[in-house]
Amino acid sequence: MSSPMAPSLEITADKSAFKHLKEEFVSGLTGGSIQEINIVTLVALSSYAVWCTLQTRFSFFSIPQGSRVPSFSSLFVDFFLNWIALILSITMYASHPFAFNLLILAPVAILYVSLPSIAAARQRTAQAVLKRRDRKIRVSANDLNSISTPSHSAASLLNSDYNASISVTEQFSTDSTNHETVTNVVSCYDSSSPYSSATTLEQSHTLACSTSTSSSSISSMSLEAYLPKKSFLTTYRAGMMIITCIAILAVDFRIFPRRFAKVETWGTSLMDLGVGSFVFSMGVVSARGPLKEMFLKQQPELWISLKRSIGQTTSVLILGLLRLLLVKAVDYHEHISEYGVHWNFFMTLGFLPPFVTLFNFLSNYTSPATLSLCVGAVYQTLLTCTPLTRFILTAPRTGIVSMNKEGIFSFIGYLSIFLAGQTTGFYTLPSTPRYIPYVSRFLGNGSSSGPLAASRKAMLTYLFVAGMGHITLFLICTKGLNMPVSRRLANLPYVLWVTSTNIMYILMYLLVEVIFYPSCGLTPESKYEDAVPWGLEAVNENGLAVFLLANLLTGAVNLSLNTLDVKNVQALTLLVLYAAVLAVGAGFMKHKGWAVRV
Repeated sequence: MSSPMAPSLEITADKSAFKHLKEEFVSGLTGGSIQEINIVTLVALSSYAVWCTLQTRFSFFSIPQGSRVPSFSSLFVDFFLNWIALILSITMYASHPFAFNLLILAPVAILYVSLPSIAAARQRTAQAVLKRRDRKIRVSANDLNSISTPSHSAASLLNSDYNASISVTEQFSTDSTNHETVTNVVSCYDSSSPYSSATTLEQSHTLACSTSTSSSSISSMSLEAYLPKKSFLTTYRAGMMIITCIAILAVDFRIFPRRFAKVETWGTSLMDLGVGSFVFSMGVVSARGPLKEMFLKQQPELWISLKRSIGQTTSVLILGLLRLLLVKAVDYHEHISEYGVHWNFFMTLGFLPPFVTLFNFLSNYTSPATLSLCVGAVYQTLLTCTPLTRFILTAPRTGIVSMNKEGIFSFIGYLSIFLAGQTTGFYTLPSTPRYIPYVSRFLGNGSSSGPLAASRKAMLTYLFVAGMGHITLFLICTKGLNMPVSRRLANLPYVLWVTSTNIMYILMYLLVEVIFYPSCGLTPESKYEDAVPWGLEAVNENGLAVFLLANLLTGAVNLSLNTLDVKNVQALTLLVLYAAVLAVGAGFMKHKGWAVRV
């Protein structure tokens, strides 16, 4: 009876030993430097700059007329830039991230300087057309003033000139203010008002300016115009999601440097930043709900908002429960000190909405930025002045709270990160953020350059000030007060590190947009789709689905082979195939019109 049991016991022992080896492979790590992490993650921004160069100089990624999907060649280059480049940055080029960024950016510098952008060439042509038209208008106006009888021929000349030139200017990016002014001036010379004078011209110019300003006010905007899609936010969120999904599987291979994996207790790493960035980006887009309520002036009562948030919580908590059951059922390796015995990242995400709803109610009395910092500071005070840190790090796991102490208490830090992201969303999501009460206090009174241009200046100002402010606080905590960073605790230095990094990256994505698409969002001719890679848009629209698929594929790979024995070339091949499945899945959902957002 004993001989048939021997192979089964041996297999069980092998599985247990293999699980122990995998757990050791991701345990006891101390991370790497913040400077290296910043340079590695900068590859996503560098790749996007290459994409912008190819698009603005050659229209390489434009979707063919009559099609909903770009050509195969443009999709392949899109995938190479936004997926494979990130895989290479955390594997083969992990030891040379600065050189890898230079290698990517070299063609950008050459093409940007040597070749003019297509939009700039079109704008110069359109401006030339507008100047010729303005001269003809002024000459015709002088002719009208020099005669005392109605001159229908001059009006006809102006109208025919306008009709001829408008077909040209519609194709190009033009200055919207000049276009509206000229249109109003020309409209004065129709058959019903042949006696227009220079005084009428001045009045029409004033009317055009006032009409342009009033039409941009929040009272006359549609909800879609008030909360438009922002290309720099889409590319930031999608890039963050892609590198997070890649790292989820790459960490199980030896080709992935151990300094990039999650640290045990103290220190910084690429994956530690990825977890916090995921929460921060959720906070950014969560601002859309309160902004929509402000715009429609339909802020519901607190209990109605709580009821709605509990509904959002339920679905994500179910995902967390399913993950827990699957992990325990297949005896999957897990890092207990990361979140605890039962807790997982989906549970952290699931419990956020009700608490955020409560803090949104409090934001009627103070700014969300203050709330975010207060939550982090109070939590850090508890960690420093009470035995809480010792309990989280050393207490035996005897009860339900102590068994999940990391997940329960780190939730407070992630809540602070989420609120910081939501604050950033209040400043970056709306087209005219100065109409939000606590935002207008920071921005001051209006701008003579127009509300949309003022919005971009406001975003740049806020992101720079907020980013530098959080960096300063981070340095005070870490250098001045000697507080180490801990993702396991999600302490205040960790909150400030994640927040400052994400704010500065959003700022850099916005600067790339300003460089390559200076009129993006400022004129109707400059479209959101022209500045966003199709593949990144697909990932952004289905972020939660892509993240779930990444977790399922990671589990399948780890259960089907010993990742610790896979050679580097094979591991790299598997990572590329894994990324291709995720990219194709996201593209398929976008093509079908599905949207499963984070």
